[in-house]
Amino acid sequence: MEEVPMKLNDSITTYDIAEALQGETGKFEVTSPTGERYFVTCQPGHSIANFEWAGSEPNLQPFLVRKVAQSVTTEGRSKRSAAA
Repeated sequence: MEEVPMKLNDSITTYDIAEALQGETGKFEVTSPTGERYFVTCQPGHSIANFEWAGSEPNLQPFLVRKVAQSVTTEGRSKRSAAA
Protein backbone atom coordinates (compact mmCIF):
# COMPACT_ATOMS: atom_id res chain seq x y z
CA MET A 1 0.00 0.00 0.00
CA GLU A 2 1.40 3.40 -1.03
CA GLU A 3 1.64 6.02 1.71
CA VAL A 4 -0.12 9.34 1.14
CA PRO A 5 1.97 12.45 1.88
CA MET A 6 0.82 14.70 4.70
CA LYS A 7 -1.18 17.77 3.71
CA LEU A 8 -0.77 21.24 5.21
CA ASN A 9 -1.97 21.29 8.85
CA ASP A 10 -2.23 17.48 9.02
CA SER A 11 -1.11 16.11 12.39
CA ILE A 12 0.07 12.66 13.43
CA THR A 13 1.51 11.11 16.57
CA THR A 14 4.58 8.89 16.42
CA TYR A 15 7.34 7.36 18.50
CA ASP A 16 9.77 7.44 15.52
CA ILE A 17 9.98 10.85 13.82
CA ALA A 18 12.46 9.73 11.15
CA GLU A 19 10.19 6.87 10.08
CA ALA A 20 7.07 9.05 10.16
CA LEU A 21 8.64 11.72 7.92
CA GLN A 22 10.31 9.33 5.49
CA GLY A 23 9.46 10.45 1.93
CA GLU A 24 7.81 13.69 3.12
CA THR A 25 8.64 17.20 1.94
CA GLY A 26 7.98 20.52 3.65
CA LYS A 27 8.34 22.03 7.10
CA PHE A 28 7.02 20.21 10.16
CA GLU A 29 6.50 21.30 13.75
CA VAL A 30 7.46 18.48 16.12
CA THR A 31 6.30 18.67 19.73
CA SER A 32 8.00 16.37 22.23
CA PRO A 33 6.10 14.57 24.99
CA THR A 34 7.38 17.25 27.41
CA GLY A 35 6.12 20.13 25.23
CA GLU A 36 9.40 21.19 23.58
CA ARG A 37 8.87 22.36 19.98
CA TYR A 38 11.20 21.75 17.04
CA PHE A 39 10.96 22.52 13.33
CA VAL A 40 12.08 19.87 10.86
CA THR A 41 12.46 20.58 7.15
CA CYS A 42 12.24 17.65 4.75
CA GLN A 43 13.50 17.85 1.17
CA PRO A 44 13.20 15.37 -1.70
CA GLY A 45 16.12 12.95 -1.80
CA HIS A 46 17.17 13.69 1.80
CA SER A 47 16.34 11.83 4.96
CA ILE A 48 16.45 12.19 8.70
CA ALA A 49 18.99 9.60 9.73
CA ASN A 50 18.25 9.80 13.44
CA PHE A 51 16.18 11.88 15.86
CA GLU A 52 16.49 10.44 19.37
CA TRP A 53 14.84 11.29 22.66
CA ALA A 54 17.56 12.61 25.00
CA GLY A 55 15.49 12.73 28.19
CA SER A 56 16.47 10.78 31.26
CA GLU A 57 13.17 8.86 31.27
CA PRO A 58 12.14 6.43 28.53
CA ASN A 59 9.90 7.90 25.86
CA LEU A 60 6.50 6.44 26.78
CA GLN A 61 4.43 9.10 25.02
CA PRO A 62 4.47 9.85 21.29
CA PHE A 63 5.67 13.00 19.55
CA LEU A 64 3.11 15.20 17.79
CA VAL A 65 4.08 16.07 14.20
CA ARG A 66 2.19 18.76 12.24
CA LYS A 67 2.92 19.92 8.69
CA VAL A 68 3.20 23.73 8.79
CA ALA A 69 4.48 24.55 5.28
CA GLN A 70 4.73 22.99 1.84
CA SER A 71 8.15 22.28 0.35
CA VAL A 72 10.14 25.20 -1.00
CA THR A 73 11.54 24.68 -4.47
CA THR A 74 15.10 25.74 -5.10
CA GLU A 75 14.89 25.72 -8.89
CA GLY A 76 16.21 28.89 -10.46
CA ARG A 77 18.26 29.80 -7.40
CA SER A 78 22.01 29.80 -7.60
CA LYS A 79 24.31 28.80 -4.82
CA ARG A 80 26.92 31.27 -3.67
CA SER A 81 30.36 30.22 -4.78
CA ALA A 82 33.06 29.50 -2.24
CA ALA A 83 35.12 32.36 -3.72
CA ALA A 84 32.42 34.95 -3.02
